[in-house]
Amino acid sequence: MGIALEGGGALGLAHIGILRWLEEHRIPVDRISGTSMGALVGALYASGHSPAQLRALAVSDAFERVFTLQAAYADSSYRRRQDKRELPQAISVGLRHGPALRNALLSDSGVNEFLTTNMPADNRQELDYNQMPIPFRCVATDLTTLAPITFSSGPLPLAVRASISIPGVFPPVVAANGHYLVDGGILDNLPTDVLKNELHADVVIAVLLEDSPLTGADTSSIVGVLNRAFSAGIARNVEQGKGLADVVIHVPIGSFSSTDYNKALVLIDAGYKAAEASHAALLPYALNEQGWQAYLAARQSRRSPQPGILQQVRTEGGDAAANRQVARDLKPLVGQPIAPAPTLQVLKPIEASGVYEATWENYAVSSPTSNGILVHLRPHSTGPPYLLIAPELASATSNISRSEVAFRLIDQDLGGYGSELRATARAGYMTDLTAEYYRLLTTSGYFVQPHVSVLREPVYIWTNQKRTAERLLEDLSASIEVGRTFSPHTQISAEWRAIDTHWSLTTGKGGGPYLSGTAQSGLLHINIDEATGGAISPNGFRLAVAVGALYHAEASSNAPLAKLAFSTTHSWHGNIVGLSGEVNSYFRANVAEPFRFTLGGPARLFASSFDEYRGSDTYLTHAGYMHRIAALPTGLGQGLYAVFGYEAGEIWSPENRAILRQDGTAGLLANTPLGVITVGGAVGDAGHRKVFITLGRLF
Repeated sequence: MGIALEGGGALGLAHIGILRWLEEHRIPVDRISGTSMGALVGALYASGHSPAQLRALAVSDAFERVFTLQAAYADSSYRRRQDKRELPQAISVGLRHGPALRNALLSDSGVNEFLTTNMPADNRQELDYNQMPIPFRCVATDLTTLAPITFSSGPLPLAVRASISIPGVFPPVVAANGHYLVDGGILDNLPTDVLKNELHADVVIAVLLEDSPLTGADTSSIVGVLNRAFSAGIARNVEQGKGLADVVIHVPIGSFSSTDYNKALVLIDAGYKAAEASHAALLPYALNEQGWQAYLAARQSRRSPQPGILQQVRTEGGDAAANRQVARDLKPLVGQPIAPAPTLQVLKPIEASGVYEATWENYAVSSPTSNGILVHLRPHSTGPPYLLIAPELASATSNISRSEVAFRLIDQDLGGYGSELRATARAGYMTDLTAEYYRLLTTSGYFVQPHVSVLREPVYIWTNQKRTAERLLEDLSASIEVGRTFSPHTQISAEWRAIDTHWSLTTGKGGGPYLSGTAQSGLLHINIDEATGGAISPNGFRLAVAVGALYHAEASSNAPLAKLAFSTTHSWHGNIVGLSGEVNSYFRANVAEPFRFTLGGPARLFASSFDEYRGSDTYLTHAGYMHRIAALPTGLGQGLYAVFGYEAGEIWSPENRAILRQDGTAGLLANTPLGVITVGGAVGDAGHRKVFITLGRLF
């Protein structure tokens, strides 16, 4: 007897309840075919997972990690972390074959990890699906031939990954023959034909997931209309598949959505009740206790053994340097039993820069206890190079508004593996052009990085909350930085910088005299980033330290220079508690205005105006609490929060006494895949009050 499991996203969790009912009533399943979510549930059950194990997996947070818009911040390289902090709202455009957006909404890193973690014994080249505990088939759609394709052998995670690749949601799977494979539901969402013609089932049971009725939402938007049209095509092939079934189990779940993974228990229960409603048609196939135990024993005897000892590593698809990195990273695992967690962990560095995607499978070497790993490296289809486009806005009452658009060009592996060109341009409130070339010198992370920058920015001078002058700051700078990137978390470097600066008066009075001249600085940088997110990190710690000196600066004393910034955050029942601070000091040396530090504006004393305070020495502390109102299933920490904060900052200079300012803030913050949006208000001392809005990043 065979069972065909229909696709349907979260609705397919109902299959777990049906399988549980069948086992409780000793009804054997000798063949399984599935499409999309039916393929996922069917593959796990066919490979040996019990209904109880499937239920536990469904109610865990596993599916939340599957649906991610981008690779996790924690899995990104040091430089990609910089991009995500500085431009969290950026849209990435690939330029390899002309401007192109990526081919799917979601990243496949989460789903690949889910499948390889939960199917470790069946992630192998030589797997014959007829030899699984329950013979199995799953269906995908071949975009190259426009025909269905049925998987009967090979790595099980790859087959399921192809079957569940909803077009536009997950990237297509590239098969060994170069064909592009997507969700099998397009052509065969209820694969009873596969069950009958390829697995030769004598009795065919079809599980039919009830379609939801047409609603206003289906016709009131582009997405709704496209989704309904897609469903119409699936409904037609499902109707054809239903005609081949001997028994049809109807699951009445039309009131649920294909994205309702948080309603797993209800959906599983609906499947169980649907099987019970069909008991008259199903019970004739039940076995007696002796026959059932013999069936279970035979099924258990066909389970694949766990992967053996790693003896060989092979790679394909990458350039020579990338292949060498994979071999080097996997070398510590040679001689150890193959396991998903450590293998996935050591492959993260090759994916961390965003150039390659890595998948892997096992293969037999010389005996059942000896295995190799074949790593497939697939370059991203659209880039590099990449162009990041990021709008930015910060506005507050009784203040100026700062709106800009940032463009960042990244060309990776330029001039050598691991090296890259990164150029950034900002236009709007300020004009900023920078270019740097990160040249990786050794595989251990030593680098050299020349950098040039042009900046043109208006600067407003404030007295008692009144704008008294507008200045124009123009800088041309060049620097050379040498150091070592130890890991995605840590970098230490030494930097020498030369600056040609112009500080001129546009209107009003204040801010010192006109200044035109040069300056030089030397700094030692220590940067540690143990955070789990870019702009908003639910957990983790960041520390940036720079110590050195400013010297030969126009109209300024030679001065020691120290800058320190840190932040730490902790999650608590989905909410976030954070503390941050910074100290910047010339140690009371008299340096000219263009080189001084500032306070004021969003995240730098919200109740004050942008850069309202200027001085040679500052400190700033910020304590905040973010109460989660709603979560987004698109990545760690993303969602809508009510935010509450307290800030205190002090600034002083040789000619002015210290000014201490404090304020409290409250508002709403949306941490989205396209950046951070905040709307709120702040009340401070000395009559400071602001209502503010920011888009893009916390300034």
